[in-house]
Amino acid sequence: MGLFSSNLPKRVTKLEMREIMHNLYGKLDELERAEVEKLFRADLMENGIEAGISRPEYEQAMLWLEKNPRKHVLEANDIELIKKYFEEHLKD
Repeated sequence: MGLFSSNLPKRVTKLEMREIMHNLYGKLDELERAEVEKLFRADLMENGIEAGISRPEYEQAMLWLEKNPRKHVLEANDIELIKKYFEEHLKD
């Protein structure tokens, strides 16, 4: 991949994140949705070509959620829902 290549890996953009959160509305309660937003806030606020949530960032977050169930409010079925909606946007 060259310096000026447009072949950047797929990322979840701010707009796509809004769509994901819209899809989670009614499936997760307000506290659970806030947990998801907090988890990815830093990735969404990056600038330039780093902006958005990359697959490695997403996978790292999912792994953390699965390995640390006592540190967040999300249950296993909530995590599966999150994965479902993110995967739709991270397909290459």
